[in-house]
Amino acid sequence: MTAADPVVVAASLLVAALALLVVAQCYRGYVRNGSRPLLFLGLGIGLVTLPSLLLSGASVAFAVPAYVDVVVVAQTLGLLSMLYAFTRA
Repeated sequence: MTAADPVVVAASLLVAALALLVVAQCYRGYVRNGSRPLLFLGLGIGLVTLPSLLLSGASVAFAVPAYVDVVVVAQTLGLLSMLYAFTRA
């Protein structure tokens, strides 16, 4: 098992915290104003950032191979969700 660099871990935690903050703000905006674009924007940001961070952390912590296919599908769906938020929602 390889040890993770503390700087990389700290940066990943910061990115995850910021992503959760943005997703929470988008959800609050959706609930407050009923704005569907904010809902899809928050979903997209969550799908683009969080699965890659969580799965990479799990692969380092438990010494399992990274699930690149899952991350790519999640990021693709996240980008499509953001595109929908910007154009059609």
